[in-house]
Amino acid sequence: MNKNESKYFNTAKKMNDALVALLEQKDFEFITVKDVCDRAKVNRSTFYLHYQSTADLLEEVVSNLNKSFCAYFGGVSAPDAKTADKSQLVFIDDEYLLPYLTFIAENKKVYKAIKHNPKLFSADMLTKQFYDNYFQAVL
Repeated sequence: MNKNESKYFNTAKKMNDALVALLEQKDFEFITVKDVCDRAKVNRSTFYLHYQSTADLLEEVVSNLNKSFCAYFGGVSAPDAKTADKSQLVFIDDEYLLPYLTFIAENKKVYKAIKHNPKLFSADMLTKQFYDNYFQAVL
């Protein structure tokens, strides 16, 4: 990765972090591009170099969170629910529970944002995909 690519991704991360922090404070509908730019300390033109709207930024935040979550279960293989003995399908053990709880502990801000904006993270397609991947990784 060259210096320009690194700077591009660092700036995107700043805006991702800024949106998560803002979601802890107010509803998504009231978060403006200016709010994100002020919090991330970037210019509006920089924001528009990366995204078309705050909805695009939110989509990236959720996508990155999803990828990060699934990475916590990288080496874990779940038993096949169709062929396994149903009494053996217990996921409350160290192999499944610890990565899950570790992820939550390391991403407290995101979960506070979700708690503050539950309707934003409810049944839309993006979030459905997000939680489908959660359950796929764990189950």
